[in-house]
Amino acid sequence: MLNLEQVISTYPKQLHLEISPQAQVEAWQKVQDYSNPVARWNAYVNYLCLQTLVDWLKAKPNLQEETLLVLPELKNLLSIWEVVNGCVLELGKTRLVLIPSETDDTEQLTVPFEWVDIPGWAGDYYLGVQMHLEDDDCWLRVWGFTTHRLLKEGTKDYLRRSYSLAGKDLIESLNVMWVSRKLCPEEEPVVEPLPKLSTHQAEELLAQLGKITLYSPRLEVPFTQWGALLANQEWREQLYQRRLGKVPLIKEQMSLPSWFKNFLEAGWYTVEEMGEMLSTPALNLAYGTGSNGFREDSLNIPQAVPTLIELLQASSSRQTSLPALKLLGQVGYGNLDAIAFLSRWLQTTKDLELRRQAALSLGQIATTHPQAGMRRVKLIDLGVLLDSKQVALVVTFTPQGNQGTNVHLRVHSASEHTYLPPNLQLIVLNDQGQTFLQTQSRSADNWIQLELNGEEGDGFIVKLVLGEASFSKEFVL
Repeated sequence: MLNLEQVISTYPKQLHLEISPQAQVEAWQKVQDYSNPVARWNAYVNYLCLQTLVDWLKAKPNLQEETLLVLPELKNLLSIWEVVNGCVLELGKTRLVLIPSETDDTEQLTVPFEWVDIPGWAGDYYLGVQMHLEDDDCWLRVWGFTTHRLLKEGTKDYLRRSYSLAGKDLIESLNVMWVSRKLCPEEEPVVEPLPKLSTHQAEELLAQLGKITLYSPRLEVPFTQWGALLANQEWREQLYQRRLGKVPLIKEQMSLPSWFKNFLEAGWYTVEEMGEMLSTPALNLAYGTGSNGFREDSLNIPQAVPTLIELLQASSSRQTSLPALKLLGQVGYGNLDAIAFLSRWLQTTKDLELRRQAALSLGQIATTHPQAGMRRVKLIDLGVLLDSKQVALVVTFTPQGNQGTNVHLRVHSASEHTYLPPNLQLIVLNDQGQTFLQTQSRSADNWIQLELNGEEGDGFIVKLVLGEASFSKEFVL
């Protein structure tokens, strides 16, 4: 095995960096929680690779003015390294995918599907990194790079779920990359969208893949399902927690606030999931499940969060604020600035509709926050009286601080017809079965709705009645 000086002499065009003993100690301390030794070592190798290159990039004078980001944040990378090798750096508008390996075989660069075929994960450039981690001689060398386009044209291994490109087809010198990204930057990677999973589908996959094993479960289900699960940060974190043998994250979330438990049974979906499952014009119109005018891939850009916050601070228009709040919930997962802003907004805004949307957005990005809200939808079939058509029951919970919880109930048509059937009753009963709220649809109603407030532990029953057909569901706050 060559030492670092010999490697530099043998491969003068390549980048070589020494790894200090202090960096090794720090890396090992950062990767304590893993389900098996293989995953932990993978995390150790990736952490050393990432941190060493980050430090090198930060010290380069010609790159000082460019924003350098680790994507996702380091704390969220830990869950990725539990199941797959690789990591991402974003330098300005250029995304670099690092693929570390301890082998000295550079005959080909092999990249897992995840870094190529998951939207939001794909890179502009892919760097092969050799990691030499012997006690007295630790270093790395970037032995070549390629582009997303060329990697996709390489060999596709469906068995191991990887793309490979011959080493001779990679470019050795990173100087070529620095020049090309300025003079003729690569076109944005084209990645086919993955099918979206329902909450129920995700739960089934988590139950299957979250078992503690000595290997990664990445090959156990079709890649479309695996990729969709892994792309969702919350689900990926749940998978990580389950594989560690800890209490599943979703169970912890269900206890705070307690009314999460109302939706544990099958058949409850988010508005977005329901909008994709069937044509519901009234539902889409009421809750904005259609296009928001932003590109799909732009929703992952970290700069979107401060831009939306600035827009909301400057706007006094409900028409502007509602979609901005909704979008903040889509792009701000785990972002501390977004969480803090929404929390302040809920404390100062009097507009009930804006407060409700702010709480729902907070629920998307910080599920266990005490001000977080939740909205779920269930399809209700009232039989032949609806001519085999269904209605959608939308239930929204919004914390009201010391005033308890606000519950908003709305019923929409779930068919291509926007009107509800006439004489459809929406009834709320107390836990003794006594009616205390009631409304009924007329001949041309798009929806009917009721609203109530309650304290923690209060119970009530929601009932839908059409002629002799009925549906009821008990809720506990």
